[in-house]
Amino acid sequence: MTGKTRPAAPAQASNGEAPPAQMPKMLPQPRQRRRSSLVLGTLVVAGGAALAAHTINGLSDRESVLVMTRDVALGQPFTAENVATAMVGRDQIVATVRGQDLKQVIGMRAASDLMTGTLLQPRMVTGQVTPVGDQQLIPVAVKPSRLPARGLRPGDRLLVVLRPDGQTVSDGEQSSVGIEAVVDHTKGPDNDGLMVVDVLVNKSDGPKLAPLAADGQVALVLNPRRP
Repeated sequence: MTGKTRPAAPAQASNGEAPPAQMPKMLPQPRQRRRSSLVLGTLVVAGGAALAAHTINGLSDRESVLVMTRDVALGQPFTAENVATAMVGRDQIVATVRGQDLKQVIGMRAASDLMTGTLLQPRMVTGQVTPVGDQQLIPVAVKPSRLPARGLRPGDRLLVVLRPDGQTVSDGEQSSVGIEAVVDHTKGPDNDGLMVVDVLVNKSDGPKLAPLAADGQVALVLNPRRP
Protein backbone atom coordinates (compact mmCIF):
# COMPACT_ATOMS: atom_id res chain seq x y z
CA MET A 1 0.00 0.00 0.00
CA THR A 2 1.48 3.21 -1.10
CA GLY A 3 1.85 5.88 1.67
CA LYS A 4 0.69 9.53 1.29
CA THR A 5 3.34 12.01 0.25
CA ARG A 6 3.98 14.63 2.92
CA PRO A 7 5.08 18.18 2.11
CA ALA A 8 8.72 18.71 2.54
CA ALA A 9 9.66 20.40 5.78
CA PRO A 10 11.37 23.75 5.48
CA ALA A 11 15.09 23.47 5.30
CA GLN A 12 16.93 24.17 8.50
CA ALA A 13 20.33 25.57 8.97
CA SER A 14 23.02 23.18 9.96
CA ASN A 15 22.82 24.49 13.52
CA GLY A 16 19.09 23.65 13.70
CA GLU A 17 17.74 27.23 13.33
CA ALA A 18 15.37 28.40 10.59
CA PRO A 19 16.98 30.53 7.83
CA PRO A 20 16.17 34.32 7.88
CA ALA A 21 13.00 35.41 6.05
CA GLN A 22 13.47 36.92 2.61
CA MET A 23 12.35 40.64 2.48
CA PRO A 24 10.65 41.80 -0.76
CA LYS A 25 12.75 44.13 -2.81
CA MET A 26 11.49 47.74 -3.23
CA LEU A 27 11.54 49.07 -6.73
CA PRO A 28 13.45 52.37 -6.91
CA GLN A 29 11.29 55.50 -7.71
CA PRO A 30 12.31 57.40 -10.79
CA ARG A 31 14.40 60.38 -9.74
CA GLN A 32 13.04 62.49 -12.59
CA ARG A 33 9.48 62.32 -11.25
CA ARG A 34 10.53 63.34 -7.73
CA ARG A 35 12.56 66.23 -9.11
CA SER A 36 9.61 67.49 -11.23
CA SER A 37 7.27 67.39 -8.22
CA LEU A 38 9.77 69.39 -6.17
CA VAL A 39 10.12 72.04 -8.89
CA LEU A 40 6.34 72.30 -9.33
CA GLY A 41 5.82 72.74 -5.59
CA THR A 42 8.44 75.46 -5.48
CA LEU A 43 6.79 77.33 -8.37
CA VAL A 44 3.36 77.11 -6.71
CA VAL A 45 4.68 78.54 -3.45
CA ALA A 46 6.58 81.32 -5.25
CA GLY A 47 3.53 82.20 -7.37
CA GLY A 48 1.30 82.38 -4.31
CA ALA A 49 3.75 84.67 -2.55
CA ALA A 50 3.97 86.96 -5.60
CA LEU A 51 0.17 87.12 -5.90
CA ALA A 52 -0.20 87.99 -2.22
CA ALA A 53 2.43 90.72 -2.51
CA HIS A 54 0.74 92.14 -5.60
CA THR A 55 -2.65 92.17 -3.83
CA ILE A 56 -1.23 93.94 -0.78
CA ASN A 57 0.53 96.52 -2.92
CA GLY A 58 -2.64 97.08 -4.96
CA LEU A 59 -4.70 97.68 -1.84
CA SER A 60 -2.17 100.16 -0.51
CA ASP A 61 -2.41 102.14 -3.79
CA ARG A 62 -6.18 102.55 -3.52
CA GLU A 63 -8.29 104.99 -1.56
CA SER A 64 -11.93 105.47 -0.62
CA VAL A 65 -13.84 108.17 -2.53
CA LEU A 66 -17.48 109.11 -3.03
CA VAL A 67 -19.36 107.97 -6.14
CA MET A 68 -22.90 108.60 -7.36
CA THR A 69 -25.17 105.55 -7.13
CA ARG A 70 -28.17 107.34 -8.69
CA ASP A 71 -28.73 110.29 -11.03
CA VAL A 72 -29.07 113.59 -9.16
CA ALA A 73 -30.27 116.81 -10.78
CA LEU A 74 -28.84 120.24 -10.15
CA GLY A 75 -29.83 121.57 -6.72
CA GLN A 76 -31.06 118.21 -5.39
CA PRO A 77 -29.71 117.00 -2.03
CA PHE A 78 -27.24 114.16 -1.53
CA THR A 79 -28.67 111.24 0.45
CA ALA A 80 -27.55 107.80 1.56
CA GLU A 81 -29.52 106.43 -1.41
CA ASN A 82 -27.71 108.36 -4.15
CA VAL A 83 -24.09 108.56 -2.98
CA ALA A 84 -21.74 105.92 -1.54
CA THR A 85 -18.05 105.07 -1.12
CA ALA A 86 -15.86 103.18 -3.60
CA MET A 87 -12.19 102.19 -3.81
CA VAL A 88 -10.19 103.68 -6.68
CA GLY A 89 -6.52 104.02 -7.58
CA ARG A 90 -4.56 106.88 -6.06
CA ASP A 91 -3.41 107.97 -9.52
CA GLN A 92 -6.72 109.68 -10.34
CA ILE A 93 -6.05 112.86 -12.31
CA VAL A 94 -9.14 114.63 -10.97
CA ALA A 95 -9.77 115.88 -7.45
CA THR A 96 -12.26 113.65 -5.62
CA VAL A 97 -14.18 113.81 -2.35
CA ARG A 98 -12.81 111.40 0.26
CA GLY A 99 -14.97 108.53 1.43
CA GLN A 100 -14.53 109.60 5.04
CA ASP A 101 -16.39 112.84 4.21
CA LEU A 102 -19.63 111.00 3.40
CA LYS A 103 -21.47 112.23 6.50
CA GLN A 104 -20.55 115.85 5.73
CA VAL A 105 -21.77 115.55 2.12
CA ILE A 106 -25.15 114.06 3.04
CA GLY A 107 -27.66 116.91 3.04
CA MET A 108 -25.62 119.17 0.76
CA ARG A 109 -26.73 119.77 -2.83
CA ALA A 110 -25.52 119.01 -6.34
CA ALA A 111 -23.91 121.98 -8.09
CA SER A 112 -24.58 120.34 -11.49
CA ASP A 113 -26.47 117.40 -13.00
CA LEU A 114 -24.74 114.19 -11.86
CA MET A 115 -25.09 110.73 -13.40
CA THR A 116 -24.78 107.31 -11.81
CA GLY A 117 -21.13 106.23 -11.55
CA THR A 118 -19.71 109.77 -11.47
CA LEU A 119 -16.82 110.25 -9.03
CA LEU A 120 -17.84 113.15 -6.83
CA GLN A 121 -15.59 116.20 -7.08
CA PRO A 122 -15.50 119.13 -4.63
CA ARG A 123 -16.84 121.54 -7.27
CA MET A 124 -19.94 119.34 -7.66
CA VAL A 125 -20.98 119.88 -4.04
CA THR A 126 -22.58 123.04 -2.71
CA GLY A 127 -24.36 124.06 0.44
CA GLN A 128 -26.11 126.88 -1.34
CA VAL A 129 -29.38 126.70 -3.24
CA THR A 130 -29.77 129.25 -6.01
CA PRO A 131 -31.18 131.79 -6.30
CA VAL A 132 -30.32 133.26 -2.90
CA GLY A 133 -30.84 136.57 -1.18
CA ASP A 134 -31.69 139.29 -3.67
CA GLN A 135 -31.13 137.14 -6.76
CA GLN A 136 -33.54 135.90 -9.39
CA LEU A 137 -32.94 133.06 -11.85
CA ILE A 138 -33.92 133.76 -15.47
CA PRO A 139 -33.71 131.12 -18.26
CA VAL A 140 -32.33 132.52 -21.52
CA ALA A 141 -32.77 130.54 -24.75
CA VAL A 142 -30.13 131.23 -27.42
CA LYS A 143 -28.84 129.57 -30.54
CA PRO A 144 -25.61 127.57 -30.03
CA SER A 145 -23.94 129.81 -32.61
CA ARG A 146 -24.39 132.76 -30.26
CA LEU A 147 -22.43 131.11 -27.46
CA PRO A 148 -18.65 131.01 -27.04
CA ALA A 149 -17.03 128.04 -28.77
CA ARG A 150 -15.82 126.74 -25.42
CA GLY A 151 -19.38 126.93 -24.08
CA LEU A 152 -20.50 128.46 -20.81
CA ARG A 153 -19.77 127.12 -17.35
CA PRO A 154 -21.44 127.74 -13.98
CA GLY A 155 -19.87 130.84 -12.47
CA ASP A 156 -19.14 132.60 -15.78
CA ARG A 157 -20.01 136.30 -15.59
CA LEU A 158 -22.11 137.70 -18.41
CA LEU A 159 -23.45 140.95 -19.70
CA VAL A 160 -26.94 140.23 -21.00
CA VAL A 161 -27.56 142.78 -23.74
CA LEU A 162 -31.22 143.60 -24.34
CA ARG A 163 -32.29 143.79 -27.99
CA PRO A 164 -35.97 144.78 -28.08
CA ASP A 165 -37.71 143.85 -31.35
CA GLY A 166 -34.45 142.51 -32.75
CA GLN A 167 -32.77 145.93 -32.76
CA THR A 168 -29.00 145.95 -32.79
CA VAL A 169 -27.11 147.64 -30.00
CA SER A 170 -23.79 149.39 -30.47
CA ASP A 171 -20.84 148.81 -28.16
CA GLY A 172 -21.30 152.23 -26.59
CA GLU A 173 -24.87 151.46 -25.63
CA GLN A 174 -24.20 148.06 -24.04
CA SER A 175 -23.50 149.44 -20.60
CA SER A 176 -26.83 151.29 -20.50
CA VAL A 177 -29.00 148.38 -21.68
CA GLY A 178 -26.93 145.45 -20.43
CA ILE A 179 -27.68 143.48 -17.28
CA GLU A 180 -24.92 141.78 -15.31
CA ALA A 181 -25.57 138.11 -14.72
CA VAL A 182 -23.83 134.93 -13.56
CA VAL A 183 -24.28 131.56 -15.27
CA ASP A 184 -25.97 129.08 -12.95
CA HIS A 185 -26.57 126.18 -15.33
CA THR A 186 -26.67 125.34 -19.04
CA LYS A 187 -28.65 122.67 -20.87
CA GLY A 188 -29.43 121.72 -24.45
CA PRO A 189 -29.80 121.98 -27.28
CA ASP A 190 -33.52 121.32 -26.91
CA ASN A 191 -35.99 120.14 -29.55
CA ASP A 192 -35.90 123.57 -31.16
CA GLY A 193 -32.12 123.53 -31.38
CA LEU A 194 -31.71 126.15 -28.65
CA MET A 195 -29.41 126.19 -25.63
CA VAL A 196 -31.00 127.21 -22.35
CA VAL A 197 -28.74 129.25 -20.07
CA ASP A 198 -29.99 129.84 -16.53
CA VAL A 199 -28.56 133.16 -15.33
CA LEU A 200 -28.67 134.76 -11.90
CA VAL A 201 -29.45 138.47 -11.87
CA ASN A 202 -30.36 141.05 -9.28
CA LYS A 203 -34.06 140.86 -8.44
CA SER A 204 -34.50 144.43 -9.62
CA ASP A 205 -33.39 143.37 -13.13
CA GLY A 206 -35.46 140.19 -13.31
CA PRO A 207 -38.75 141.73 -14.49
CA LYS A 208 -36.97 143.66 -17.22
CA LEU A 209 -34.97 140.67 -18.50
CA ALA A 210 -37.58 137.90 -18.29
CA PRO A 211 -39.94 138.95 -21.14
CA LEU A 212 -37.10 139.67 -23.56
CA ALA A 213 -35.27 136.46 -22.66
CA ALA A 214 -38.39 134.43 -23.34
CA ASP A 215 -38.59 135.86 -26.87
CA GLY A 216 -34.87 135.48 -27.57
CA GLN A 217 -34.36 139.24 -27.75
CA VAL A 218 -31.07 139.22 -25.85
CA ALA A 219 -27.40 138.68 -26.59
CA LEU A 220 -24.83 137.28 -24.18
CA VAL A 221 -21.43 138.88 -23.70
CA LEU A 222 -18.84 136.95 -21.69
CA ASN A 223 -17.04 139.04 -19.07
CA PRO A 224 -13.78 138.15 -17.30
CA ARG A 225 -14.11 136.13 -14.14
CA ARG A 226 -13.39 137.97 -10.95
CA PRO A 227 -10.21 136.85 -9.19
